[in-house]
Amino acid sequence: MAANAALAADAASAANAASAANSIVPTASPRYVLPMRRSTANLMLLACAAIWGTAFVAQSVAMKTLDPFWFSGLRFLIAAVALAPFAAAERRRAPQPFPRRHVGTVVAICLVMFAASALQQVAMVSATATNAGFLTSLYVLFTPIVGWLLYRDRPRPIVWVGAAIGLSGTWLLGGGLSGFTRGDGMIVLTAVGWAALIVLIGRVVQAAGRPVGLAFVQSLFTGLACVAIAIPTAPIALDAVRDAVWPLLYGGLLSGGLAYTLQALAQRHTRASDAAIVFAAEAPFAAIGGALLLGERLTAAGAIGCILIFGAILLVQLWPDRRGSVIET
Repeated sequence: MAANAALAADAASAANAASAANSIVPTASPRYVLPMRRSTANLMLLACAAIWGTAFVAQSVAMKTLDPFWFSGLRFLIAAVALAPFAAAERRRAPQPFPRRHVGTVVAICLVMFAASALQQVAMVSATATNAGFLTSLYVLFTPIVGWLLYRDRPRPIVWVGAAIGLSGTWLLGGGLSGFTRGDGMIVLTAVGWAALIVLIGRVVQAAGRPVGLAFVQSLFTGLACVAIAIPTAPIALDAVRDAVWPLLYGGLLSGGLAYTLQALAQRHTRASDAAIVFAAEAPFAAIGGALLLGERLTAAGAIGCILIFGAILLVQLWPDRRGSVIET
């Protein structure tokens, strides 16, 4: 991915980074970004997967009392409020204004985020937490394809092997096509959106920085857009909000605020295709959360699927990378 030198005074450092173009991925200004190992970045992404996987339980519980658009709108507005002071502090510390040439990509991120989040929440009315986690993991396959289509980014060969293993695991975890519902089909469509989001976020934060600001903007836009749809279409009662307060807080503060910030931070230091493999861990976390908290059954085949998914993650993470394991700064 293309590097972006933030200041003229950093020209020498930028030249050194360009000469090391076969290290992982270039980042923004050397003065603003601390080096991070790919393994550390991927551990942060694994934490995101754990939060998002268990968030399927919160989303499923909330659908008993709240309209999908109200839940999505409120959770993302909570996330935006929580992120606002950190985004403001990040802006004050930034060495330069946000590059205008990336504004269009940020707009695309906001639109994709809104569409995928809203569609996923509507799907959770009928899809189980386990199946939602399994089907969402299809972005393991979609992400390298989207990256290649949009930017001609060529993933490492081992990523395709990991994707095949991960998809095999998600197939076992979801029980094949048996019991496939309309909600399941909608979740598959959201997987394409999440794949595009992974690619677009990686492109912006590696070139322009501002990961917290990006998480704030996409959360604010998604929250406002969902509420704008919910107000005229779905009356809301305070009792319904009160009954869903814990799912809202989990979805807003952890799944929205914390996890999306960790994603933006970590994706400055790893490839989008590698990130998609790590995010596949959402499926087993969703299955475990569904089994423990909702009584959804995890079969023997599902357990094998969990093992395969984690195996795929370890394969991509530990496979020797000839292009280096630390961002050059």
